[in-house]
Amino acid sequence: MSSALTAARMSYAAALIACIGYGIYIVLAYQCIKRLLRRTDKRTSGCVALLAYTVLLFVLQTIYFVAGCKWSEIEFVEAPVDPAVFASQQSSMLSVLKGTVYSINIWVADAFILYRAYIIWGKSYIFLLPMLTYLGSVAMGAGLLVQISKPHATLGQVTVINFGTPFWSLSVTTNVLSTMLIAGRLLYRRRTMQATPKNQGYGGRSNTSTSAIFAESAALYAVAALIYIPLFARNLALQYPFSALLGAVVSIAPTLIILRMAGGHAVTREWRNV
Repeated sequence: MSSALTAARMSYAAALIACIGYGIYIVLAYQCIKRLLRRTDKRTSGCVALLAYTVLLFVLQTIYFVAGCKWSEIEFVEAPVDPAVFASQQSSMLSVLKGTVYSINIWVADAFILYRAYIIWGKSYIFLLPMLTYLGSVAMGAGLLVQISKPHATLGQVTVINFGTPFWSLSVTTNVLSTMLIAGRLLYRRRTMQATPKNQGYGGRSNTSTSAIFAESAALYAVAALIYIPLFARNLALQYPFSALLGAVVSIAPTLIILRMAGGHAVTREWRNV
Protein backbone atom coordinates (compact mmCIF):
# COMPACT_ATOMS: atom_id res chain seq x y z
CA MET A 1 0.00 0.00 0.00
CA SER A 2 1.50 3.33 -1.06
CA SER A 3 1.97 6.14 1.42
CA ALA A 4 -0.17 8.41 -0.81
CA LEU A 5 -3.07 5.95 -0.70
CA THR A 6 -2.72 5.59 3.06
CA ALA A 7 -2.77 9.37 3.49
CA ALA A 8 -5.88 9.65 1.30
CA ARG A 9 -7.65 6.97 3.32
CA MET A 10 -6.68 8.63 6.59
CA SER A 11 -8.01 11.94 5.28
CA TYR A 12 -11.29 10.24 4.35
CA ALA A 13 -11.46 8.66 7.81
CA ALA A 14 -10.94 12.13 9.27
CA ALA A 15 -14.00 13.40 7.39
CA LEU A 16 -16.13 10.58 8.82
CA ILE A 17 -14.85 11.16 12.36
CA ALA A 18 -15.52 14.89 12.03
CA CYS A 19 -19.15 14.17 11.09
CA ILE A 20 -19.64 11.83 14.05
CA GLY A 21 -17.90 14.22 16.44
CA TYR A 22 -19.96 17.18 15.28
CA GLY A 23 -23.15 15.15 15.67
CA ILE A 24 -22.26 14.28 19.26
CA TYR A 25 -21.35 17.89 19.97
CA ILE A 26 -24.63 19.22 18.52
CA VAL A 27 -26.65 16.96 20.84
CA LEU A 28 -24.67 18.12 23.89
CA ALA A 29 -24.85 21.79 22.87
CA TYR A 30 -28.62 21.54 22.39
CA GLN A 31 -29.01 19.99 25.84
CA CYS A 32 -26.85 22.75 27.35
CA ILE A 33 -28.82 25.57 25.76
CA LYS A 34 -32.14 23.95 26.69
CA ARG A 35 -31.12 23.50 30.33
CA LEU A 36 -29.73 27.01 30.61
CA LEU A 37 -32.89 28.55 29.17
CA ARG A 38 -35.06 26.54 31.57
CA ARG A 39 -33.21 27.64 34.70
CA THR A 40 -35.08 29.90 37.07
CA ASP A 41 -32.00 32.14 37.32
CA LYS A 42 -31.48 32.35 33.56
CA ARG A 43 -31.35 36.16 33.67
CA THR A 44 -28.42 36.26 36.09
CA SER A 45 -25.01 37.29 34.79
CA GLY A 46 -23.53 33.85 35.42
CA CYS A 47 -26.20 32.02 33.44
CA VAL A 48 -26.07 34.56 30.62
CA ALA A 49 -22.29 34.19 30.45
CA LEU A 50 -22.58 30.40 30.20
CA LEU A 51 -25.20 30.72 27.48
CA ALA A 52 -23.05 33.19 25.55
CA TYR A 53 -20.02 30.90 25.89
CA THR A 54 -22.04 27.90 24.68
CA VAL A 55 -23.28 29.86 21.66
CA LEU A 56 -19.72 31.02 20.91
CA LEU A 57 -18.46 27.43 20.98
CA PHE A 58 -21.35 26.39 18.73
CA VAL A 59 -20.57 29.11 16.18
CA LEU A 60 -16.85 28.27 16.13
CA GLN A 61 -17.42 24.53 15.89
CA THR A 62 -20.02 24.94 13.14
CA ILE A 63 -17.74 27.17 11.06
CA TYR A 64 -14.94 24.63 11.48
CA PHE A 65 -17.21 21.74 10.51
CA VAL A 66 -18.67 23.48 7.44
CA ALA A 67 -15.18 24.50 6.29
CA GLY A 68 -14.05 20.91 6.81
CA CYS A 69 -16.95 19.58 4.73
CA LYS A 70 -16.07 21.94 1.89
CA TRP A 71 -12.43 20.94 2.23
CA SER A 72 -13.33 17.25 1.88
CA GLU A 73 -15.55 17.96 -1.13
CA ILE A 74 -12.71 19.77 -2.89
CA GLU A 75 -10.16 17.14 -1.84
CA PHE A 76 -12.05 14.11 -3.14
CA VAL A 77 -14.08 15.62 -6.00
CA GLU A 78 -12.64 18.83 -7.43
CA ALA A 79 -8.92 18.85 -6.60
CA PRO A 80 -6.68 18.37 -9.65
CA VAL A 81 -3.97 16.81 -7.48
CA ASP A 82 -3.78 13.61 -5.48
CA PRO A 83 -5.96 13.75 -2.31
CA ALA A 84 -2.91 13.02 -0.17
CA VAL A 85 -1.08 16.02 -1.64
CA PHE A 86 -4.11 18.28 -1.23
CA ALA A 87 -4.59 17.16 2.39
CA SER A 88 -1.11 18.40 3.30
CA GLN A 89 -1.54 21.84 1.74
CA GLN A 90 -2.18 24.61 4.26
CA SER A 91 -1.92 27.97 2.51
CA SER A 92 -5.33 28.15 0.79
CA MET A 93 -7.93 30.54 2.21
CA LEU A 94 -10.13 27.61 3.23
CA SER A 95 -7.27 25.91 5.06
CA VAL A 96 -6.32 29.15 6.82
CA LEU A 97 -9.97 29.60 7.87
CA LYS A 98 -10.02 26.05 9.27
CA GLY A 99 -6.74 26.56 11.08
CA THR A 100 -7.80 29.91 12.52
CA VAL A 101 -11.13 28.65 13.85
CA TYR A 102 -9.42 25.49 15.12
CA SER A 103 -6.88 27.53 17.08
CA ILE A 104 -9.45 29.98 18.45
CA ASN A 105 -11.58 27.03 19.53
CA ILE A 106 -8.65 25.59 21.46
CA TRP A 107 -7.89 28.95 23.10
CA VAL A 108 -11.51 29.43 24.11
CA ALA A 109 -11.80 25.88 25.46
CA ASP A 110 -8.51 26.11 27.38
CA ALA A 111 -9.60 29.41 28.90
CA PHE A 112 -12.75 27.75 30.22
CA ILE A 113 -10.78 24.89 31.77
CA LEU A 114 -8.55 27.47 33.46
CA TYR A 115 -11.66 29.19 34.75
CA ARG A 116 -12.88 25.91 36.25
CA ALA A 117 -9.52 25.40 37.96
CA TYR A 118 -9.81 28.91 39.36
CA ILE A 119 -13.34 28.21 40.62
CA ILE A 120 -12.12 25.12 42.44
CA TRP A 121 -8.83 26.52 43.80
CA GLY A 122 -9.50 30.25 44.08
CA LYS A 123 -6.66 32.77 44.27
CA SER A 124 -3.85 30.30 44.70
CA TYR A 125 -0.30 30.69 43.41
CA ILE A 126 -0.52 27.15 42.06
CA PHE A 127 -2.92 28.52 39.45
CA LEU A 128 -0.13 30.62 37.86
CA LEU A 129 1.64 27.68 36.20
CA PRO A 130 -1.23 26.58 33.91
CA MET A 131 -1.91 30.27 33.24
CA LEU A 132 1.65 30.72 31.94
CA THR A 133 1.43 27.62 29.73
CA TYR A 134 -1.87 28.94 28.37
CA LEU A 135 -0.28 32.25 27.39
CA GLY A 136 2.53 30.29 25.75
CA SER A 137 0.06 28.21 23.74
CA VAL A 138 -1.66 31.38 22.52
CA ALA A 139 1.69 32.78 21.35
CA MET A 140 2.70 29.55 19.60
CA GLY A 141 -0.75 29.20 18.05
CA ALA A 142 -0.53 32.70 16.61
CA GLY A 143 2.89 31.83 15.19
CA LEU A 144 1.48 28.64 13.68
CA LEU A 145 -1.28 30.59 11.94
CA VAL A 146 1.32 32.92 10.45
CA GLN A 147 3.30 29.95 9.13
CA ILE A 148 0.36 28.10 7.55
CA SER A 149 -0.84 31.29 5.84
CA LYS A 150 2.42 31.61 3.92
CA PRO A 151 2.36 30.56 0.24
CA HIS A 152 2.92 26.85 -0.43
CA ALA A 153 2.87 25.95 3.28
CA THR A 154 2.42 22.23 4.04
CA LEU A 155 2.00 20.15 7.17
CA GLY A 156 5.43 18.60 6.76
CA GLN A 157 7.35 21.88 6.69
CA VAL A 158 9.84 22.36 9.49
CA THR A 159 8.50 25.80 10.43
CA VAL A 160 4.92 24.50 10.66
CA ILE A 161 6.01 21.59 12.85
CA ASN A 162 8.24 23.84 14.97
CA PHE A 163 5.28 26.06 15.86
CA GLY A 164 2.57 23.40 15.82
CA THR A 165 4.28 20.97 18.19
CA PRO A 166 4.84 23.49 21.03
CA PHE A 167 1.36 24.93 20.43
CA TRP A 168 -0.40 21.63 21.08
CA SER A 169 2.14 20.62 23.70
CA LEU A 170 1.53 23.79 25.72
CA SER A 171 -2.22 23.42 25.26
CA VAL A 172 -2.05 19.85 26.54
CA THR A 173 0.21 20.95 29.39
CA THR A 174 -2.37 23.57 30.34
CA ASN A 175 -5.09 20.94 30.31
CA VAL A 176 -3.04 18.31 32.14
CA LEU A 177 -2.05 20.78 34.86
CA SER A 178 -5.63 22.00 35.16
CA THR A 179 -6.85 18.40 35.14
CA MET A 180 -4.47 17.49 37.96
CA LEU A 181 -5.54 20.53 39.98
CA ILE A 182 -9.25 19.91 39.43
CA ALA A 183 -9.16 16.13 39.81
CA GLY A 184 -6.87 16.33 42.84
CA ARG A 185 -9.16 18.79 44.57
CA LEU A 186 -12.26 16.73 43.76
CA LEU A 187 -10.63 13.51 44.97
CA TYR A 188 -9.56 15.23 48.18
CA ARG A 189 -13.09 16.46 48.70
CA ARG A 190 -14.53 12.99 48.11
CA ARG A 191 -12.13 11.49 50.63
CA THR A 192 -12.99 14.21 53.14
CA MET A 193 -16.72 13.71 52.70
CA GLN A 194 -16.44 9.93 52.99
CA ALA A 195 -14.43 10.28 56.19
CA THR A 196 -17.14 12.39 57.81
CA PRO A 197 -19.91 10.18 59.27
CA LYS A 198 -22.63 12.82 59.02
CA ASN A 199 -21.92 13.25 55.30
CA GLN A 200 -21.89 9.59 54.29
CA GLY A 201 -25.25 10.03 52.62
CA TYR A 202 -24.41 13.45 51.26
CA GLY A 203 -26.34 14.26 48.09
CA GLY A 204 -23.42 16.10 46.50
CA ARG A 205 -21.71 12.80 45.86
CA SER A 206 -22.41 13.34 42.15
CA ASN A 207 -19.79 16.08 42.25
CA THR A 208 -17.05 13.66 43.22
CA SER A 209 -17.81 10.44 41.32
CA THR A 210 -15.24 9.12 38.86
CA SER A 211 -17.32 10.20 35.87
CA ALA A 212 -17.81 13.65 37.42
CA ILE A 213 -14.07 14.07 37.94
CA PHE A 214 -13.44 13.02 34.33
CA ALA A 215 -16.01 15.50 33.01
CA GLU A 216 -15.05 18.39 35.29
CA SER A 217 -11.36 18.12 34.44
CA ALA A 218 -11.78 17.90 30.64
CA ALA A 219 -9.43 14.90 30.63
CA LEU A 220 -11.04 13.80 27.35
CA TYR A 221 -9.28 16.57 25.45
CA ALA A 222 -5.94 15.95 27.15
CA VAL A 223 -6.00 12.24 26.23
CA ALA A 224 -6.88 12.93 22.59
CA ALA A 225 -4.21 15.61 22.27
CA LEU A 226 -1.50 13.43 23.83
CA ILE A 227 -2.15 10.86 21.09
CA TYR A 228 -2.21 13.48 18.34
CA ILE A 229 0.98 15.42 19.15
CA PRO A 230 3.58 12.71 18.28
CA LEU A 231 1.68 11.86 15.09
CA PHE A 232 1.79 15.53 14.05
CA ALA A 233 5.45 15.96 15.03
CA ARG A 234 6.43 12.95 12.87
CA ASN A 235 4.08 14.04 10.05
CA LEU A 236 2.34 10.65 9.93
CA ALA A 237 -0.86 10.18 7.93
CA LEU A 238 -2.58 8.87 11.05
CA GLN A 239 -2.60 12.45 12.34
CA TYR A 240 -5.58 13.30 10.09
CA PRO A 241 -8.28 11.28 11.88
CA PHE A 242 -6.89 12.25 15.28
CA SER A 243 -6.86 15.90 14.22
CA ALA A 244 -10.56 15.57 13.38
CA LEU A 245 -11.20 13.85 16.70
CA LEU A 246 -9.35 16.60 18.53
CA GLY A 247 -11.32 19.22 16.62
CA ALA A 248 -14.55 17.77 18.00
CA VAL A 249 -13.33 16.95 21.50
CA VAL A 250 -12.04 20.49 22.06
CA SER A 251 -15.68 21.65 22.09
CA ILE A 252 -17.21 18.52 23.62
CA ALA A 253 -15.05 18.68 26.77
CA PRO A 254 -16.13 22.15 27.97
CA THR A 255 -19.70 21.46 26.85
CA LEU A 256 -19.84 18.46 29.20
CA ILE A 257 -18.81 20.76 32.05
CA ILE A 258 -21.41 23.36 31.10
CA LEU A 259 -24.04 20.62 30.93
CA ARG A 260 -23.23 19.69 34.52
CA MET A 261 -23.26 23.34 35.55
CA ALA A 262 -26.63 23.90 33.87
CA GLY A 263 -28.02 20.90 35.74
CA GLY A 264 -26.66 22.13 39.06
CA HIS A 265 -24.23 19.21 39.46
CA ALA A 266 -20.92 20.98 38.88
CA VAL A 267 -18.58 22.11 41.62
CA THR A 268 -18.97 25.73 42.74
CA ARG A 269 -17.06 28.19 44.93
CA GLU A 270 -18.94 27.21 48.08
CA TRP A 271 -16.81 24.19 48.97
CA ARG A 272 -13.31 25.56 48.20
CA ASN A 273 -12.36 25.38 51.85
CA VAL A 274 -13.58 21.82 52.39
